[in-house]
Amino acid sequence: MHKILSIRACILLLAGLYGPAAVQPAAAEPKRCDTSLQANAPLTLSAAVDTALCLNARTASAWAAIDAQTAQVGLAKAAYLPTINGSITAQTNATQYPGSDTPGNRVKGHTSYLGLNWRLFDFGERAANEASAVTLLSAAMASHDDAVRKTLSDTVQAYFAALQARTTLDAKKYAAELSQKTVAAAQRREAKGVTSRSDTLQAETAHARARLAQQRAKADFDKAITSLVYVIGVATDTPLTLPEHMAPVPATDLPPLSELLTDARASHPAILAARAQRDASERSIAAARSEGRPTVDFSVSRYQNGYPNQSIQATRSNTVTAGITLTIPIFDGFARKFKIDQARAQADKSAIQALDTEYQVLGDLIKSHADAVSSLENLDASKQLIKAASASLESASNRYEHGVGDILELIIAQNAIGDAMDVLGQFENQWDSARLKLMIETGRIDRARLTAPDSAAPTP
Repeated sequence: MHKILSIRACILLLAGLYGPAAVQPAAAEPKRCDTSLQANAPLTLSAAVDTALCLNARTASAWAAIDAQTAQVGLAKAAYLPTINGSITAQTNATQYPGSDTPGNRVKGHTSYLGLNWRLFDFGERAANEASAVTLLSAAMASHDDAVRKTLSDTVQAYFAALQARTTLDAKKYAAELSQKTVAAAQRREAKGVTSRSDTLQAETAHARARLAQQRAKADFDKAITSLVYVIGVATDTPLTLPEHMAPVPATDLPPLSELLTDARASHPAILAARAQRDASERSIAAARSEGRPTVDFSVSRYQNGYPNQSIQATRSNTVTAGITLTIPIFDGFARKFKIDQARAQADKSAIQALDTEYQVLGDLIKSHADAVSSLENLDASKQLIKAASASLESASNRYEHGVGDILELIIAQNAIGDAMDVLGQFENQWDSARLKLMIETGRIDRARLTAPDSAAPTP
């Protein structure tokens, strides 16, 4: 299966590496990738993630921002190099003297110009602009990492939401099948004269409710599949099939919250992007200050047959000039002061935004950790619930078949086992979704962990 592991974002999220990686934009991410899904094959989580990363507009836009900022870095570096300009002009000069016996003349020819200009010194303006551009490139790369992280998170949630809806549908189908068996049992007992018509009517009512619940679950499942199709970015009419059986993921201890918060502060892409924006804004202050300082430029020019924008000379000539120019800004109407003030205000704004981004990211991480802890606890409780509900159903069925129990006891037991199966399946999917989301929030995810639910195993 095609893997999108070409820049720091995917390395960080899918290869399990920590901290910023020194990946240059030259190691460009493939612009095209195979997004075809195998027909009639179950959609695995890894296939859903790969397809989403290929087709998601958010990641494509973030990569375009990297391309644009890479060009800005090249533009900043270009300021250190000399500029060379040349021109060639073909001219015809015709001169006449009306009212005079002096004959006119016509001169044809061309003038050419070649000039070189090289800024030698500028008190740090170019260095500040280059540093700001490089920092903004780091911010763009971190923003792309965050776009990949959000795409992963959205895909994981949509995928397990579909699995959870399918689990609910299966539980409702099973409950409808049990209620149908109860109707048949009540009808047999009524035919033998053991029970009254009332038992059969109650069983048929319970069966009708079970079928209605099944239809509602089917509608919810269809909505979940539609949402998954939208998230991964394929055509809306693409048929998706989920794996029939999912191997249950074993419950494991979660890392301490303090450790996760520390890792997020150091490596979360949204935090890194906000900090890079803050640093770039601070460097812009130095660039604004340097604009009003003296500059030293070296220039050399060569003129042939005159100078640009002048009449051609009748006599051929070659002229070479060279010199060093010191430019000292004296007064610009306080424009430089306002540029510095603007740069300072932007730096203050970026610093506040960096703190706010860190606050939001850590807040989301705390919520994700709490959800994972809750899902883990609910998973254990749901396993105990289904054991108790199974024993209760077996007891109620035996009692009803032997004429000891009543129809209400059996219906209640059947509803309980259906609800217990639904709850167990939901909490298994919630645990899987919560643990993966927690890993994505902190960057702790690798390919093996991501594809763990892809392995199929028959449910006991």
